Amino acid sequence: MKKNKTVTKKELAQHLHDNLGFSVRSMSRVVDEVFELIKEALIIGEPVKIVRFGTFEPYERRGRRGVSPRSGEAIEIPDQKTVVFRPSPTLRKNLNAR
Repeated sequence: MKKNKTVTKKELAQHLHDNLGFSVRSMSRVVDEVFELIKEALIIGEPVKIVRFGTFEPYERRGRRGVSPRSGEAIEIPDQKTVVFRPSPTLRKNLNAR
């Protein structure tokens, strides 16, 4: 994989193809299925833990008052769901070693 570039699903599938020998099309389906499983778990509120990589956790932001940058008037920002990623100690150690 190239450095200083965003990794795409297509590149993940190509990397799996290069290392495992299965077709790019089947590896693309595998990548899609993995992301679909992660997405489904997060939607129902379950964290997704990938050992030696990290944990994806659903997180609910409370609504708050804000100011519209265009008009300057006060607005209500509703509750929002988002995802938080917490890297594992192993990943953090590897990132800091470089």
